[in-house]
Amino acid sequence: MAYDATFSRVELSVRCTDLVNLDRFSKSDPMCVLFSKRQGVWIEDGRTEVIRDNLNPKFVKTFVLPYHFEEEQPVRVAVYDIDSSSRDLKQHDFIGQAEFSVANVIVAGKEFVMNLIKPGDSKLRGKVHVIAEEVEESKTNIEFIIRGSHLDKKDFFGKSDPYVEISRGLEDGSFILVFRSEVIKNSLNPRWKPFTISGQKLCNGDYDRPLKFTVWDWDKNDTPDLIGHATSSLRALVGDEKAGLEPIAALELIEPAIRAKKGRKYKNSGILQFLKCKSIVVPTFVDYIRGGCAMSLMVAVDFTASNGDPRLSSSLHYSHPYQPNEYVNAIQSVGTVLAPYDTDQRFPAWGFGAKVPPLSKTSHCFPLNGNESDPEVYGVQGILDAYMYSLRQIQLHGPTIFSQVLSSSIQQVRKNFITQKNQQYHILLIITDGVINDMQDAVDRIVEASDLPLSIVIVGVGGADFKMMHHLDADDNPLRSRSGKLMSRDIVQFVPFREFTSQAAAFSLAREVLAEIPGQVTSFMKSKGFTPNPPRLQPSATVGHPPQNHFSNGPPPHHSAQGQTPYPAFPQYPTSLPPTAPYPTASGPSVPYPSTSGSTAPYPTASGPSVPYPSTSGPTAPPYPTGH
Repeated sequence: MAYDATFSRVELSVRCTDLVNLDRFSKSDPMCVLFSKRQGVWIEDGRTEVIRDNLNPKFVKTFVLPYHFEEEQPVRVAVYDIDSSSRDLKQHDFIGQAEFSVANVIVAGKEFVMNLIKPGDSKLRGKVHVIAEEVEESKTNIEFIIRGSHLDKKDFFGKSDPYVEISRGLEDGSFILVFRSEVIKNSLNPRWKPFTISGQKLCNGDYDRPLKFTVWDWDKNDTPDLIGHATSSLRALVGDEKAGLEPIAALELIEPAIRAKKGRKYKNSGILQFLKCKSIVVPTFVDYIRGGCAMSLMVAVDFTASNGDPRLSSSLHYSHPYQPNEYVNAIQSVGTVLAPYDTDQRFPAWGFGAKVPPLSKTSHCFPLNGNESDPEVYGVQGILDAYMYSLRQIQLHGPTIFSQVLSSSIQQVRKNFITQKNQQYHILLIITDGVINDMQDAVDRIVEASDLPLSIVIVGVGGADFKMMHHLDADDNPLRSRSGKLMSRDIVQFVPFREFTSQAAAFSLAREVLAEIPGQVTSFMKSKGFTPNPPRLQPSATVGHPPQNHFSNGPPPHHSAQGQTPYPAFPQYPTSLPPTAPYPTASGPSVPYPSTSGSTAPYPTASGPSVPYPSTSGPTAPPYPTGH
């Protein structure tokens, strides 16, 4: 395939100057949030890190966006003073915002500058500076270990509190910040923690691009003092085997003001020693998929009573004839994206928080297809059909318990033992309407799952308070089990569904909840030492046959399990309740379950002959589906 010169991605680097100070006893702690306008709706694209006590922040985190010449591509940069760990922007002080288009930044060339405004307030809020650069794809990571030696003393009562920044050069000679280390307190010979940075982020794939290394002395209540800086390139630092060049082991730090003052007596302000600077080619998510790594979807649906009576339009489970409810939207949005990566199209699907006949107690994990030994259904439509079927049979109850669904998903993952040859990764989609009642139990299971090929996507539907759900997301604070074990990697993504409007819900929801999956897959594979297999010769999607219908939890009739008769298939049920079958409520025995005799179908059980399955043969059998 020829290179497509019309497709580009741009990286937006942001800094602010002269921000208004909203803190009384210190300076503001700013963070930038980028929004894109799609289909008339502002959608969040990402957030920078928080810079403490700084009214002129330079942010390391950048934003990468597709660039479409033929589209307007409006964007908004909003700046907030961060006062807590909450991800809810309403909990923080709004500093100001600026709206412009991607084209404005590109046309500006060197730097695009706009005033930050607050609607209804004429007070000057500061300025935002944006630089755009086209992204060059790179499959390399650069591993660094850096040490400082004999740095200048900057503190009156101590030594220095040094940290190092790396900036990459631009064509106009300016630099943009790409990395900032931690601060080493009271040391003139610091050794910073090892770190890895992508080749794209560091130098945009250009090994000859200038890199500036700057060492600062951190001050708690004042601007940092410059210790010194040095300039080099990645090629010089890692060496060039083809040209026979040796890597550079050290760079002299220069502080221009001190050099001008001391003249010939000035030698340097310290040395930066590179104990490690190594370029490593990193396999991508696409490499693993092309090599046969299968993505397997699992789904769990909340059937607690807080969802409301499905017969009423106010219920989150209400089946509107023209507009899907939020559960259906979430299943379709995420499932449709993931389904092509699942080679056999069989998805385990569970419900939780309901009373399932003939049991009288609440079940916190039951198969939507009624088969305890095999909870799989066929295709995304099979998940939707099983969801609608279960809704007719169970009694909404509670409380909201996650740990049993998490345990079942872990068991499902452990069944498929992963090897170098047999690579598989699982994604559990949990759709819920409220705060869970077993937080620590859920945390224990998530910590356990972090060592497995599993990611967990939680979609919150309805208008409940989901503050505690962000605790499970663990973007900033890793989860810890009762035993004290920390999660080995971040595997949870939580998104409230109502942050997405109906016009853009399908696109935006899937984009938000699945954006982290490729990175989670590659990080797991790397941690276990698995490399991509050679590309497959034959697409595995052409292998095998679909089952008798979407509800089938086994192979088709001519491929029956263990040589026995095929698994029975559920019939198609209407998606709304008949007027003669009252819907069970979450309390009280007076409202019966739908009838299990006559023309209505019995709830299938995993064992026992007393409740018959529908026939799989004869004129009443459902037809073999086509097009799935």
